[in-house]
Amino acid sequence: MSSKKQVFIALEVLNLTGSETQTLVLGHIAYHHAKHGSFNSSVSAIAKYLNYSVNAVKNALHALTLYKDEHGQPLIHHELQDNYNRKIRLNAKHALGFKLVQSYARMVMPRNPNDIITLHINLYSVSLDLYHSEHRYDSRHQHKMLVLKSLITAKIESNLLNSKNRRNTYSQTVQQLAEKLGWAAATIQALISSMIKTGLISVVKERVESYRGLLYIFGIITSSRTKRKSPLTRTPKPS
Repeated sequence: MSSKKQVFIALEVLNLTGSETQTLVLGHIAYHHAKHGSFNSSVSAIAKYLNYSVNAVKNALHALTLYKDEHGQPLIHHELQDNYNRKIRLNAKHALGFKLVQSYARMVMPRNPNDIITLHINLYSVSLDLYHSEHRYDSRHQHKMLVLKSLITAKIESNLLNSKNRRNTYSQTVQQLAEKLGWAAATIQALISSMIKTGLISVVKERVESYRGLLYIFGIITSSRTKRKSPLTRTPKPS
């Protein structure tokens, strides 16, 4: 992984788990699985990298072992090596696990142009460098903001590359974003408000559409922490 502190996630994992914590923990594990064949680390090391508490990571790892497909295959294999280190790997026999293995392998391994493209899913880069909280109770809100920023940034970059007029914006209603991420519309609205205040996103325009609710048109986003305003001082309500 580059010196940039980041983790890659898939919306399919977020939709399965309904938890940004589990999604980010699995993304961290999946990268190292693809790079090294398995992931050997302590819970405290994972927690430090992802800006979580040790208990949050322990709970996430336990929950991830419980996701099984129709054939009873678990999403991950998790072995306690000693008092500290754990060996964790994706299970390629699990349907989603197989797609994740394919997707992360395509990202970290050099590809031959003649290779046949196999099943894969989109991965979004979450910039952990932008995490900045003065209170541990802000963690969920902060991590959700980074996940939402990741999605919006990726969509703007995709529009720049693929649209005929190199469109540098991304338009979505609050409800559309809620459906993509599996979060309540009120949560999405609160996140967008916080992200605007802290400089994580740029909104070119917002308007109310008659039946689709509030529509935001997001613009180019600066990723420089030096341009951000002071972090939130309030403790957001859990969603």
